[in-house]
Amino acid sequence: MEKLKKVVGVAFIENGKLLIVKSQRSSQTNSWTLVGGGVEQGETEIIAALREVNEEIGRGFEFCEEDLFPVMCFKEAAASDSDIIIEMNIFLSKKKIHVSLIPNDEILNYHWYSIGETEYNLSSSIRDYFLPYAIQKGLIY
Repeated sequence: MEKLKKVVGVAFIENGKLLIVKSQRSSQTNSWTLVGGGVEQGETEIIAALREVNEEIGRGFEFCEEDLFPVMCFKEAAASDSDIIIEMNIFLSKKKIHVSLIPNDEILNYHWYSIGETEYNLSSSIRDYFLPYAIQKGLIY
């Protein structure tokens, strides 16, 4: 029986580059993802996105609901378990990051990704869904 897990991702784009992260969890599959994670019980997708940004960027980075623009929602099998279907909501950040990105307990590494870089194993949510959208809109180049 399939289980549904709601997750969120927040896309930060600056100077045509997308912020990707390698988290403790994504390092198990050697993949890079967006800032984000699971929606906890009782949370809305927006509240989860705000919490995840605070956890994964933090360092006094002030971020609020008005800084988020909903981009897309899709479902796919989880990379870690094909019996789990994830419902992914991706938001675009309207705010630039003005703090240093320093690895922490959750995030092992940050990278500003440019189109064409091949050494980064992008998650399917980035590769198959967000990048085509961002390229078509001229956000990433």
